Amino acid sequence: MNDSNATSNFLQKHSDFGLKTLSKFLPIAIVIVLANGLVFVLFYRCRLLRTSSNYVLLSLAICDFSIGAIAIPYFIVHNFGISPPQMVDGVYASHTLLAISGAYHILLITGLKYMATVSPLKHHLVTKSLVLKIVFGIWITSSVFAIIPVVLRIAEVSARWEVIHTAVCLVAVFLFPYIFMIYAYIAMFSAITKRQRPSLIKNKNSREQKKKKSDRKCILVFATMAIIFACCWFPYFMVMLLFQIGLKDLLSVIEAVMVIRYITSLANPLLYTFFKRDFWSAFQNLLQNKEKVSSTSQKSQTGSLGLTSRLRSRSSVNSTRLTTLEGEGQEPRMISNRNVTFGKRHF
Repeated sequence: MNDSNATSNFLQKHSDFGLKTLSKFLPIAIVIVLANGLVFVLFYRCRLLRTSSNYVLLSLAICDFSIGAIAIPYFIVHNFGISPPQMVDGVYASHTLLAISGAYHILLITGLKYMATVSPLKHHLVTKSLVLKIVFGIWITSSVFAIIPVVLRIAEVSARWEVIHTAVCLVAVFLFPYIFMIYAYIAMFSAITKRQRPSLIKNKNSREQKKKKSDRKCILVFATMAIIFACCWFPYFMVMLLFQIGLKDLLSVIEAVMVIRYITSLANPLLYTFFKRDFWSAFQNLLQNKEKVSSTSQKSQTGSLGLTSRLRSRSSVNSTRLTTLEGEGQEPRMISNRNVTFGKRHF
């Protein structure tokens, strides 16, 4: 009896916590899926987006989409307490995989933009096949990082190895990549500023000046993505490291970090869709095509209604003419027969 009551209380507690998690994270998951789904639609509809650097953004969108479609639902189900205990390894592994993959995608985007800005003559070496190979390598590397803690738990090794793994993730995902990214963004802004001064004297509205303005805006977008990613995922790995060391009084901090880490998966597609020129143009064309289709359908419906009304009016006119002609054909016969009687008089 006591066991059944304890089980009931346990399930009720997990059910309440699961509903709380569901109400908090499900809207985030839906918005993330819709925002990154828009990127897929733009790539499918606009062939001009299919450049080597934009394929990295497509792979990043797949990573962010997986956060909303796989990682968050996985996390919600786990918090209902109806899943097996081993599922916690899957939750941690999926989040680690997607976090490391997102970090290296942003690192690759920064590297490609750095080469195009600082060494434009060497940028032709970056082919689409090379980029796809690097992207594939990113997913493999991220998968290896994500599987390691699962293997450590199965092997039942010392908890010290989990601490080492989290520390290595912090160094490999944040320390070294962000040292390069800080240097790269400073170098890119410096290169654009140096090239800008002589062109301002010659012609402010030149095509070259517009290109530099677009490049500067693109660099700002990528730098913002890198900053948001660091603000979202660095606290998560830091809290996990402190938790593994032995600091357990972090529940309120963990709840906040769990929400914050997903913001980057929503911010990324919004940033490069609305602030990167080629994506914004593709998005505008998509909206214009939809407006044209809707206006064309409305015109066709209006035209069909007008045609129907004209046909009806013509048919009514024709029937009136036929009636008139029939009346005109009968009147002479009536007059010629002279058999019509009005009162008592004959005509």
